[in-house]
Amino acid sequence: MELIAKKPCSFGGKKFFIGEKIPEGLVTDPAAQEKLGVIAILNAKDTGEAKPEDTVYTQEQVDSMIAEAIEEAVNNTVMEMSQRQEEMQKASAELLETEPGAYNGTVQISVKCESDGENEQIMAVPATPEEIQQAFSIMQLNAEEGAKAVSGIESENVLILLHAADSRKTIKDAAKKRADNLFSTKDEKNGAGDGNEATDTNPEGADT
Repeated sequence: MELIAKKPCSFGGKKFFIGEKIPEGLVTDPAAQEKLGVIAILNAKDTGEAKPEDTVYTQEQVDSMIAEAIEEAVNNTVMEMSQRQEEMQKASAELLETEPGAYNGTVQISVKCESDGENEQIMAVPATPEEIQQAFSIMQLNAEEGAKAVSGIESENVLILLHAADSRKTIKDAAKKRADNLFSTKDEKNGAGDGNEATDTNPEGADT
């Protein structure tokens, strides 16, 4: 018996694409998966030596498989984003209940930092309710609209929250790029301020 993927799927932590053979030991209930249209069960006696590449699909079937795969990917992304939002909201609520007003109108949100080492680093972001709402609003947009919105953000806290909580690469890259631009702009302003300081070319007491 051979198990052949009829649509993109995952078993035992491994991903399989249309036409690929799936080891029998990874599928707990092949019959149920076949009914769902995820796999096809091929017996050698039925087709001789059946091969994945011998399976032919109509254009309609291919289009349907692609649409289902896209829908599944979108649903997984939405679910992951919702879980992230719930975690952030729960953390915010716990902090507010512990010491209301202790942070002068801000909420300390713990986020994971990128680290090359084995130990994860955690940093606390003192975000205002408005900043948290702005981050949530962008996370609810699609990737293209979210990236455009990120380009106009002036708050470093919002950018940090988006980079940590939004799993979409487009948003992460946009947040990092915007943060780099903000930092470079600040550095340029600070440098310009240092260069424009008044210089006393004729200090008191000097000979004229």
